[in-house]
Amino acid sequence: MSRSRSFNRFHRYLARQKRHGLKAVLAQFRDQGETFCKTLNQTHAKAERLAKREIALELQDAEA
Repeated sequence: MSRSRSFNRFHRYLARQKRHGLKAVLAQFRDQGETFCKTLNQTHAKAERLAKREIALELQDAEA
């Protein structure tokens, strides 16, 4: 095996080890992240519903 090929293989090995390590750490935080994102999505949905309701009320007032 040439020097550059072994160098590349070693660095691919190190990158694979790093990816596996990161996946293991991120798996621990997955549940916490889903809870946080769920809260943000609910907040966004509520704000969107309120904005639509305000627009509907303004249109009703304009018609009257």
